Amino acid sequence: MSKYMAFESQTFANGDLLLEALSDLGFTTVVQGTGLSLDGWDKRDRRTADIVIRRSDVKHHHLLGDIGFQRTAGGYVAVIDDMDLDYRLGRDFVTKLQSRYHEAAARKMAKRLGGTLIREQVGKTIKIRVKF
Repeated sequence: MSKYMAFESQTFANGDLLLEALSDLGFTTVVQGTGLSLDGWDKRDRRTADIVIRRSDVKHHHLLGDIGFQRTAGGYVAVIDDMDLDYRLGRDFVTKLQSRYHEAAARKMAKRLGGTLIREQVGKTIKIRVKF
């Protein structure tokens, strides 16, 4: 049985950086608003979000439900169908998104400080440095 899961322990504080991170992962068509309905496989599990990626706009993953991000006091929380995580996106999707989010934040800081961003991958570890 499919159901939406909310990742409340992993929040994204800045909406613009979240959009940039999603774009880096290939999710360029995003709907923004307040209380947007998420269309999922199970019609009984009604959820809403403020940033939504419609499953019809994601051709390369064949999603069962929309991907949403609900705004909370601590930031945006991912709301994703558990079957999409298991069979379409991968269980590490939120972790990958967090990596891209932090990289976008570092890129913004580098630009503001007049430096350059250096990204290194050592095994599974990604190191991001700002050089002046």
